[in-house]
Amino acid sequence: MNNKEKFLALVSNEKTDTLAKIKERVKNIAMLRESQTIALKVLLKLDELGWSQKTLAEKMEVSPQQISKIVSGKENLTIDTQVKLQKLLDIPILASYYENNTSQYVATTTISSKRLGYKHHQPIQKESEPAIINNITSSLRVSYNSFNPEQKEVA
Repeated sequence: MNNKEKFLALVSNEKTDTLAKIKERVKNIAMLRESQTIALKVLLKLDELGWSQKTLAEKMEVSPQQISKIVSGKENLTIDTQVKLQKLLDIPILASYYENNTSQYVATTTISSKRLGYKHHQPIQKESEPAIINNITSSLRVSYNSFNPEQKEVA
């Protein structure tokens, strides 16, 4: 009996769904990454608050098993569940969190910039993302130029 025959004797003739599961997992890789990111955020916030998964389950009015699935990072979360987590834990999950908290972030950035002595920083009201990036880039240019007076100004 050669090696190939020995190998074939060891391999089961039973059909498995392993290949189908792998293909499905590859297909859903983006969803899994997002689920894992959310799971990590939830676990970190629970630790910060000193809450158990059971406490979170009670506050969300779901079973502890559901929270276990969420923190395992393999659950495809509904929008409803994401909104509940976001509101209850005050963690960024959906894009709306960023939109609603952009002005708070910008205000904090403005205050921090003033404390650091950036003279040319303009206070920013709630603006679009490109405008925020442009203002931050301008602040960085001003800062760079103030630390490197011998070099020509960065455009």
